[in-house]
Amino acid sequence: MKKTAIAMAVVLAGFATVVQATPRDNTWYNGVAMGWSNYHDINFYGNHYRPNQGPSTKCHPGLRGFLGYQANPHLGFELGYDWLGRMANKGVIVNGSFKAHGLQLTTKLSRRISPHADLYARLGFMLWTADAMQHHSYMEFVNNRDNGIAPLAAIGVEYAITKNFATRLDYQWVNNIGDAYTIGMRPDNGLLSIGVSYRFFQNQPTRPAVSPTIISSTPVVKTERFTLKSDVLFDFNSATLKLQGQQILDKLYQELKSMDTKDDSVVVLGFTDRMGSKKYNQKLSEQRAHSVIEYLVLKGIPTDKISVHGMGKSNPVTGNTCNNVKGHKALINCLAPDRRVEIKIKGFKQVITKTQV
Repeated sequence: MKKTAIAMAVVLAGFATVVQATPRDNTWYNGVAMGWSNYHDINFYGNHYRPNQGPSTKCHPGLRGFLGYQANPHLGFELGYDWLGRMANKGVIVNGSFKAHGLQLTTKLSRRISPHADLYARLGFMLWTADAMQHHSYMEFVNNRDNGIAPLAAIGVEYAITKNFATRLDYQWVNNIGDAYTIGMRPDNGLLSIGVSYRFFQNQPTRPAVSPTIISSTPVVKTERFTLKSDVLFDFNSATLKLQGQQILDKLYQELKSMDTKDDSVVVLGFTDRMGSKKYNQKLSEQRAHSVIEYLVLKGIPTDKISVHGMGKSNPVTGNTCNNVKGHKALINCLAPDRRVEIKIKGFKQVITKTQV
């Protein structure tokens, strides 16, 4: 009972630490956002151009909904609908109103800035529809509508709350909405919004494209120990499993799943290099070990077989070989063997399966 309680606590802790900023590769997400829509350069134009002498910007509530596809950790695509708001324009010469909305298609480029947060940029275009109602001092109200396409750019920060839910802060700019000689206005628009998104299929482990090829197998009784390179499993300074790391663990699982419990179980040890503080490295090593544990549990390893330990920057395997290395990047490469995850299999009756890697 005690072992089971400890194992469950470890798994729950691992669940909290492996939340990643971007959704899993080849998955979909959708979301909504609301905020402040700000029109710029809103003077009336047209065949009789005159400055309106009114305010140069207007701020109104704005809404957007979006559907996204995450191709890989750095590239995604989004289809969205934006309501950019309705503004009343009151001036000395021209009075009226203006409203705009549209469909947008953007490419989303992301860069991780922490284990749970991404900085991103969106680039694309908007198919807009604009309506303007004008009342000049010398004529009745006139309603005009125009449609067109305009370039769009946005920048934002996305933070993963859980595996399935994320929130984002986004600033979007659309250039030249409307035609000055059709509806009398051609404003730009900036939309600052706060949103939330739901990610589909985040709890399903990603399977490798090619299954391991079994060459031969021989039953033995022994204790096994596997050393996995952290640079293969994770990006530098990250505890989120890469696709390549998931494929390595898939192959390891093919060997683990055929084992019969004899006494104790699977022990996962996380190690970092010597760069950074002791406290930071201790936490990172624990997070990496938890990531490996959670993935193996999702694959089918029973929770009561697993224990985890973060070793921080203790027990380096490089010794003093990197002491004279100059340059930050060169030092990172030299210390790569210290960044590792070790898995010890104790007292199992194992069927050793040789696979083609």
